[in-house]
Amino acid sequence: MALIGQEKGEHLMKHAVTIATICALSLALGGCQRASEPATDATSAGAAEAITWPVSINAAMVGMIDHSADYLFALGNGDMPRNENDWHLVGNSAYEIVLAGAVIRHPGTGPFDAAWVKEPEWQRLAQELSGIGEEAVKLAAAKSTDEAAWRAVGDRLIANCLECHKQFKPEIPSEGILRGSTERQSRGISIFGY
Repeated sequence: MALIGQEKGEHLMKHAVTIATICALSLALGGCQRASEPATDATSAGAAEAITWPVSINAAMVGMIDHSADYLFALGNGDMPRNENDWHLVGNSAYEIVLAGAVIRHPGTGPFDAAWVKEPEWQRLAQELSGIGEEAVKLAAAKSTDEAAWRAVGDRLIANCLECHKQFKPEIPSEGILRGSTERQSRGISIFGY
């Protein structure tokens, strides 16, 4: 039982660190601009293009999208949050999907990252991913128990991921990076039942 509590604490810490890191990067980039000069589209675009993440896009996707998607899929499968903490996990997961779409628009350390982010279709799919996350944020904020609405979000998320992997990475997408929740889900155990 102590191990389960520890895993839950580590999971919450991971989400907090992810969000804090992205916020810090955003603030750091914003602070690089002189206050006396208004931001121009060219200046903003140049700063955005200069971002290179310290991990591969694949690692970012597995770390953010795969794990967070589990919480959104759960609701579409009738596994509803049981308390405020569960809703907090769902809300954080929805935000991670929004952020993941923004993160994968920039290259990381992966061998194909720089080429992928130059593709207009990659950028379109990444923006669509953020939009799917925004839908999930609204449902989570409303604490919606509408299973069909959650399933529709999950279906769009699956379609987005399949389309992206079909075009850019049709082979095994995880690079050997596995999720810890896979076995639990395959046994039909609630994602919220730690």
